[in-house]
Order: sequence, then C-alpha cells, then structure tokens
Amino acid sequence: MSPTASSDSTPRGLPLPRVFEGRYQLRRLLAASVNSDVYAAEHLLTRRAVAVKVPRPGSSAEWAARSRREMEVLALLRGTGVVEMLDAGFSGEAPYIVFEMLEGRTLDGILAAREKLEFWEVLELGVALARALEHCHERLVVHRDVKPSNLFVGSSGGSQLKLLDFGIAKILGEGPHVDAKLTQEHALIGTLEYMPPEALLAGEVDQRADIYGLGVTLYECLTGSVPFEGSLGEVLLKVSTTTPRPLSELRDDVPDAFAAALDRCLRREAHERYSTMAEVRSALEACVSPAASGARAPGPARRREDTAADARAPIAPGEVAAQRRYPRAPYAALARITTASGSHLDGRVQEVSEGGLQFVGSRPISQGEQVRLRFPLPATGRIAEVAATVRWNRAARGNNATGLEFEDLPETARDELRRYVELMS
Repeated sequence: MSPTASSDSTPRGLPLPRVFEGRYQLRRLLAASVNSDVYAAEHLLTRRAVAVKVPRPGSSAEWAARSRREMEVLALLRGTGVVEMLDAGFSGEAPYIVFEMLEGRTLDGILAAREKLEFWEVLELGVALARALEHCHERLVVHRDVKPSNLFVGSSGGSQLKLLDFGIAKILGEGPHVDAKLTQEHALIGTLEYMPPEALLAGEVDQRADIYGLGVTLYECLTGSVPFEGSLGEVLLKVSTTTPRPLSELRDDVPDAFAAALDRCLRREAHERYSTMAEVRSALEACVSPAASGARAPGPARRREDTAADARAPIAPGEVAAQRRYPRAPYAALARITTASGSHLDGRVQEVSEGGLQFVGSRPISQGEQVRLRFPLPATGRIAEVAATVRWNRAARGNNATGLEFEDLPETARDELRRYVELMS
C-alpha cells in the first residue's frame, strides 16, 4: 500500500468549511456526533489555537437547548479546572461554541490503554477533580455527568485536569421546567453507571450527585470497573440491595483513609455522603503524605505497550517506557482504520510519534495485523494515508486502545509529526 496525502481533513467524509464565521480557520476534525462536529481551528487574527463546536444542518432542538445551557453555565464558571469558553454565537439559528484548545487525553482514553492507574495518579486526579467541582458548586452549578469521558487530562497529569461538557448541568434554584427543555420527557439526565440512586429514580439532585460521580470515576480508575453496571433495572437493583466491592479486596496499595473517603462518596443515601465538595477535597488532600507530595516514588513500571505507540514487537510486561524508540505527545484527532478484509473502524487518536500512534475505537484489531490508516497531520490538517501494523491491544469497558506502527509514512509527514512532538515537549 502506498502512502498518500490530501487536503481532505475529514476521515469520516464530513464536509469541512475552511473558514467558519469569517474568522476561524478549521484545521482538523476532533470529534463528530449527530448534531455537531468539533474542529481544531485557528483564529485568523490572533493565531490562537482553539476548538470550535459547529452545529450540523438539522441539529435537534434538544441539542440546541443543551448548547445554550452550556454557554450560560461556562460564562459563570471561568476558572479552576473548567474548560474555558472563548466565544459563542449562532450559525443561522443553531448555536456554536469556541473553547480553548486542550492538548492531552480524555481520562477514558487513558483507561482504555492502561485499564487501571497507580494510586498516586488517582489521588492527584481526585484532588484536582474535587477542586474543580468545588469551584462549580460555589457558583451553584452541578455538573451531573462526571465521568472519565468528560475529564481532560493534560500532558502533566492530573494537575492539568479540565472538566468538559456542561450541556446537562443544573443551576441550583432553577425549577424543573429547565430539565424538561434539556431532555425528552421522562428521560434520565446523565450516564447510567455514574448517576446516584436519587437521579436513577428521577428525583431531585444537588451537589451530592457530583460527589457520587467523582466516587465512581475514582473507583474505576483504581479497579478498571464501575461499582454497578447493566441496564437501568439491573443497576437499580444492585444499588438498592448491595454495596460496591471494597477497594481492599481489589487493591492492596490504597490507604485506609482514601478507601474510607471513597466509600462515603458512594453511599446509597445522599445524606450519608459528604455534604460539600470542599469536604471531599479535604479528605483526599489528607491522604497526600509529605513524601508523596515531594520526591514521589512511582509504583511498578508501566508496560511499554501502555504508553508507546511505536513498538516494533510484542513487549514483555516488565519492559519500561524508557526504551521506546521515539518520543511521543498527546494528539487529538479522528482517524479511520481499514482492515485487510475491507471493513472500516472509526475512532480517535490519543497519542502520536513519528513512528506510530495510539488509536481508541469500539472494537479490537488482531495483534500483528496490517491495516490502512487515515488520520490528519497536526500542523497542516492534510490526511496521511499509510500502511500500519497493530502492535498491541487493550480493552476497557467498551473502549479498545490499539498501538499502531507506521510502515510507509512519507518523510514530509514524518517531519511534521517530529516537529509537533518537539513543540509539545
């Protein structure tokens, strides 16, 4: 298979206007949904890198209501741990939002590649998340959809965490008519596995719903699974009759104080949880010892396939990331894999190097299989289409992370990736 490059920067074949609203140069597609597309873009006058959420023709009234809610909420929340809204408006009658451009990975992408995190990483994430949600709650905003896919982790780890997607956020004190505008009648608001029991029963929620969501998220980071999973009926039965499996049975490196804090976050009754996110933050910060906050000793070395996208052969579990051939950097973009049988798999890029990339999709691909890969280059947005070999796979709760090694990447594309990685470093 010979490599090609084109000006088409839409791996899913979506239309790409080069300039949006007369001032945003669209570079590459970051995410796509039924109602909107999110592009990496550049402001034509300031040259600032941004992310633009552009409505699709025929986007639904419910989506428009959620986008307007997100505009309203983000205007209240400038500050700690919340993605920044830089601009907003209407394209025709549909809303668009311009965000700061974030470089890193969503937490669900990290979990897809690694399944579980080291305790000190989860503690750092937990403190940062509690601080961000505390900032929201001080302004009377409840996120209501705290989960790994709505958490963006910067290249320096949990200290750069950002909360995303405030489309179903609740401003405390508003009446129930607001929720009716954000969702279909009688539909649940949130993501089943991360919703507290009172939300599953369509009851009133307050800031303690986010405390529960934080607890589920940290539990998943430590164990690779959520406390309760299944259909609505199955989750309701489990949450009503059982308790989450204790962390002490699943991890032997979690301090008792942290396990107790997480257990309280996950209590069935809202009044048994912490009352405020400030209390959660204080409880987690108390688990940070002077040694951990200073010269921190990491846990067991991660496997190279957990982090490197450019492995040339299957890696033994003990081999460390320091041996990877090329430096890598976080990189967000949509991509498409075509297998030898001709089937397509759309997904997203999480990391890239001049030797390969990490791809997250809905299903695994056999290790050693040769595929054809299409993805946009970071600087120009041109599509590179190359042969690639699958070097590793890992699955975690519906996400499949795959390490791909480039086989015939053009030198010009390799140079562009090398410069990008150097810049990000």
